[in-house]
Amino acid sequence: MKMKLGEIIKIKRKELGLTQQQLAKDICAQALISRVEKGDIVPKKAILDKLEQRLGLEENELIKAEHDNSKKNELQDVKKNIRQYSLNRDYKTIELLLDHHKLLINSSRDVNDKVFFAMIEASLQYHLNDHADRALEILNGIYLDDVETELAVEVYNTRGVMYYKKEQYEEAMNVYKKGIDLLDETINFEIRAKITLNYALSLEQQDLNKEALSYVSEGIDMLVKNNSLYSLGDYHHTKGHIFYKLGNLVDSKECFELSSSIFKLQNNKKLLSFSQLALTEINNKLSQK
Repeated sequence: MKMKLGEIIKIKRKELGLTQQQLAKDICAQALISRVEKGDIVPKKAILDKLEQRLGLEENELIKAEHDNSKKNELQDVKKNIRQYSLNRDYKTIELLLDHHKLLINSSRDVNDKVFFAMIEASLQYHLNDHADRALEILNGIYLDDVETELAVEVYNTRGVMYYKKEQYEEAMNVYKKGIDLLDETINFEIRAKITLNYALSLEQQDLNKEALSYVSEGIDMLVKNNSLYSLGDYHHTKGHIFYKLGNLVDSKECFELSSSIFKLQNNKKLLSFSQLALTEINNKLSQK
């Protein structure tokens, strides 16, 4: 990973055995060096030129480091916006963002950036163009050996979703499991919640209902621990569906009541209607007993 401007100055200064005051002499105030090394400020080019000479750095090395860091920060903002639009399923806006920042994206040599944008491209191929095969071709061509664990989990989850949508449930289950095996507390809980629920759904499709129920309960506990409603309604709806398959109508009803409450709170009318429909069916069955 490339170092920031302040990090380069601090490391080189210490290598030369200079104090901040010695480095700053006849160039700037010592306080400025302190702020630069902390990353609080970027001095004028005239000062950077003099610091490069004193530190024995190559010409424009500090300016280039700052430029690279600015590009990295801008790229991180793009990725953050894409994640937000993904949550809202606003794929058209994501496509516009990718086109607008094409040069910036293509200029990155970071393997994690390349994998992230490949994953997003695959997602757009599926959601905008309905090209599931092309999406899987992109995802299956991604090598994850040198990728950050959290991003690898996201790729496995996206790949699993594609197989699930194609009704290749066993393949989806196997792919999700690779991501599940990478999970630990360092990974964002929303990412963990997403793949855990999807893995449970693939298990349920294989009629591994008790194992699926175990993962659903684990996911609910995680969301409650993090005081989050993120996908909590989906979890309770899925739990209700599994209990229904297992013939446990009372617990199933309780789960669908919880999911209905959450979907109503989130104004998610589509999923609310699914939970309420399930509740109607369960109440009819219970009334016949």
